Amino acid sequence: MTGLAEASDRGMESAPLDVAASGHEPEGAKSAHGDQCFGCGPGNRAGVAMVSTLVDGRLVGTCTFDEKHQGAPGLAHGGVVAAVLDEASGSVPTRSGIPAVTAKLTVNYVKPAPLHRQMTVSAHVDRREGARKLHIYARLELDGELIAESDALFIVVSPDHFRVHGAKDGELPFLGV
Repeated sequence: MTGLAEASDRGMESAPLDVAASGHEPEGAKSAHGDQCFGCGPGNRAGVAMVSTLVDGRLVGTCTFDEKHQGAPGLAHGGVVAAVLDEASGSVPTRSGIPAVTAKLTVNYVKPAPLHRQMTVSAHVDRREGARKLHIYARLELDGELIAESDALFIVVSPDHFRVHGAKDGELPFLGV
């Protein structure tokens, strides 16, 4: 996996993910993949309710942390910051109709994430390794300044992976479940 210092130098270039062939989410659509998802679910009262758009295989979104996400006074907990980066990373293949799960997430914290300020999050596939490994880079920014970044390894899985762990038919139709 590429190091974070190198990832910062990559800019916005990304490896192609066959989004068009998946036939799932239309480019530019905004959606939560589950009502109770911590990262994007509008029904999860403890969640961050990230809203995002997928355009040309690149995810861009926003979220705002509040007291339920607090670590030190006035700041988001580092685990919540990592969860947002993981959510953004996982949304790239998921919203492209490719079922994938996190295998590894490495986070570089650059600055504290304050509460009650709208953050911008972005993610894209940096490279694909074989049929199953997706290396995804994500960033969390405040007013254009880097707060945190991550390199993630996602593994493409069968839709049955989600059924075995409790997903019901029709619950994740964009992933074939």
